[in-house]
Amino acid sequence: MRIYIDESGIFVVPQQQGPSFSLVLALVIPSASEHELFSEFSKLCEEWATGAEEIKGSSLNESQAAKLIQLVGQYDCFVEFAALDMGGHSADVIQDFKNRQADALTANLTPKHNRNIVHQLESLRSTIRAMPNQLFAQAFVTINLIFETLQTAVLRFGQRHSQELGEIAWFIDRKDLTITKMEDTWTTIILPMSENEFAKNPLIFLAEGDYSHFSRYEIGLDAIDEEMAEHLQWLRDTYGKEPISQKSIVDAKRILTEKQIFGDSRDYLGLQLADMLANILRRALNKRLELEGWMYFGTLLVRKLKGRSSFLSLDQADSGSRPFPEYAARVARVLQACAKPM
Repeated sequence: MRIYIDESGIFVVPQQQGPSFSLVLALVIPSASEHELFSEFSKLCEEWATGAEEIKGSSLNESQAAKLIQLVGQYDCFVEFAALDMGGHSADVIQDFKNRQADALTANLTPKHNRNIVHQLESLRSTIRAMPNQLFAQAFVTINLIFETLQTAVLRFGQRHSQELGEIAWFIDRKDLTITKMEDTWTTIILPMSENEFAKNPLIFLAEGDYSHFSRYEIGLDAIDEEMAEHLQWLRDTYGKEPISQKSIVDAKRILTEKQIFGDSRDYLGLQLADMLANILRRALNKRLELEGWMYFGTLLVRKLKGRSSFLSLDQADSGSRPFPEYAARVARVLQACAKPM
C-alpha cells in the first residue's frame, strides 16, 4: 500500500477568536489500484488546468471538490486525518502540554536502565522541549495520524487485500522545506515518538485476519539482542504491555522507514491528491466550503473504533467538557454518517 501524507493549516494560535482547524491527512491507496486512479486523476487535472501551475486544493470550487471525492471513492482507498482546533488552544496550553509530553519520556527511567536507552530518551526530551510550539503541534498531530492510519490499514486489509500489508510505502509532502530539514524533523521527533506510541498502544489484530504478508515487519523474540531485550522489559514494566505474541514483536522502525520518501507534490500525483483532500476537509471544518463540496467526504473514511477520534486536544483540563465548535461538530456528524464500516 502507498500512504501519502500532507498537512493543511499552519498550526498557529490565531490572533482572532473562533475555530481555526489545522490538520494532517493520510491517503492510503492499495498498490493494485494506484495506476488506474492516477490515470483518472490526471484526466481531471487536465480538465481543470488553467495554466502550467499545479492545481491546489485551496483553489477547488464545490463542484470540483465533489467530483474529486467521487473519483477517489470509486477505488478501495481510505483517508485518515488528525485535526486540531488551534482557535481552542492558547500558547500556554500548548507549551505546558509539550513540556509534559517531553518529561513523560524519562519519568520512569532509573540508573538500572540501559545507558543507550537513557541517553536516547533524555536527548528526545531535550529536543521536544526546545521545539517551537507550532512545529510540536504539527508533529504531535502527525504521530497520532501515523498510528491511526496503520491501525486502520491492519484491520481493514487484514480482512481484504492482505497482500497490501506486505509493502508499506510512505510519501510525505515536504512543502517548501528542504529535504534535510523535513528528514531531521521526522528522524529526531516523529519517528522516536511514534515508536513510543506503538509501545504504549500496540496494534490491534483480528484473530481471523490474514497477516501472512505483514510478518516481514515482525521480529522473532529469539532473534533480538540484549539491549532490545532490556528495552522490551522496560516497556512492559513501564506501560504494563506484553508483546503482541509470545514469539514476535512488530518492528515499528522498519514499517516507518524502510520505504519513505520526502517529495514535492509536483512530482507525485498521490501527494497532489492528498493536498486536495486535506484542503477540502480543512475548508469544510472552517466553514469555507459549502456542503455540496464536502458532503460525501465521509465515504472516504473508515469508522473509528470506540473511544478513538480524529479530533485532538492538547488541553489537559479538556476531558470533553469544552464545547466543540458548532459548525465543525455538524461536519463531523456528516462525515461519521457516511464513513465505511471497518
